[in-house]
Amino acid sequence: MSTRNLTSFAFIGTGYIGSIILSAFLAQAPDSSTLVVLSRNPDRKKFPPRVKVVKVDNYSDIDTIADIFFQYKIDAVVSTVAAGAVQTQRQMADAAKKAGVKLFVLSEFGSPTDGAPDEYPPFQEKDEVAKYVDSIGLSWARVYTGGFINRAIYSVTGFRVNNKINIIGKGHSPVSFTFEEDIGGFVAYALTSLSLSSLSNRIFRLQGDRASLQDIAKWYKKEIAYVEAIPGPDSEIRSMLSRVFESGAGSTGWNFELGREGEGEEAAGSANKLWPGHRWKGIRDVITRL
Repeated sequence: MSTRNLTSFAFIGTGYIGSIILSAFLAQAPDSSTLVVLSRNPDRKKFPPRVKVVKVDNYSDIDTIADIFFQYKIDAVVSTVAAGAVQTQRQMADAAKKAGVKLFVLSEFGSPTDGAPDEYPPFQEKDEVAKYVDSIGLSWARVYTGGFINRAIYSVTGFRVNNKINIIGKGHSPVSFTFEEDIGGFVAYALTSLSLSSLSNRIFRLQGDRASLQDIAKWYKKEIAYVEAIPGPDSEIRSMLSRVFESGAGSTGWNFELGREGEGEEAAGSANKLWPGHRWKGIRDVITRL
């Protein structure tokens, strides 16, 4: 496998984390790099002139997507599609394979999903798609980040509903959290600085901070409410994530098959060292008060 660096990138999904990752590429990628965004609604968001925006009507149109990848000589696809679009990555991967793309970065950016059980359907769906990408012989990368510091602290606890840290269970299990800007910066650094051989078919486990929900309540002197379901909108998915946290699977080092933390290269935060000299921000660096 080639050891040369990647130089041409296609981005699919430019929502919350996708926009942050694209901004990091704009800051870090050499001027000679090609940055292409595929979008159904290219007029909805303004992009810098350096970014080439291509309108795509149907992400299931493998031939059309492959033609775009081929036209721009895309080396790597970075997917940050939302949960409802996870399955479309199958067609995107088929197109990437057809066009000779070298690396497909799957839309993970959360807690571990490899080997996820039936009780966590969204995680299992991501894992099944990842297995499909592997099965067609396309090199892949998965980035586990744990909870986004600016979002998970609020959403998984339902804090904004009742000003309490709502917990399903006891809340003592350690959870990985990573600042969104650090996530974007790592992805941009890794894909523009590391060799293809060091990126391919690898899970990257990030961790900017590690804390239990009990820790967070203590740090910010907030009342804890022990609940059966997380209050507020999207209670079902937020309650599932709270159960993930309680089980220990909120750590980026979690191994579902073994039912425990991984070690060495499979430990939480093991990929942090690949971005030398970077200072990873913790929860209290980002959120000064709740």
